[in-house]
Amino acid sequence: MSSNDGPRPLGEVLKEVIDELGVQDEIDEARVIETWASVAGTKINSVTESAWMKGSTLYVKITSAAWRQELHMNRRKWRKRLNGEFDTDLVDEIIFR
Repeated sequence: MSSNDGPRPLGEVLKEVIDELGVQDEIDEARVIETWASVAGTKINSVTESAWMKGSTLYVKITSAAWRQELHMNRRKWRKRLNGEFDTDLVDEIIFR
């Protein structure tokens, strides 16, 4: 962290700490999973068993074959909608299992 004589914005300090700890990827993954639950809504969450990230791919385990097929066919739309919640594209692909 750089030293400074005066007060600094908290966001600036937090960014430095996150960079020093090297945890930005983990934070982004958690944000994507949390945002997926919000974007997906109640119906899809009710058939979602789990969600996880590996690299820039979001994996979502769906318990219903019919829902899995529907989501798979519209995965590009879901990716665009999900990435629209962030300042940058955090998800390159969504795989429904």
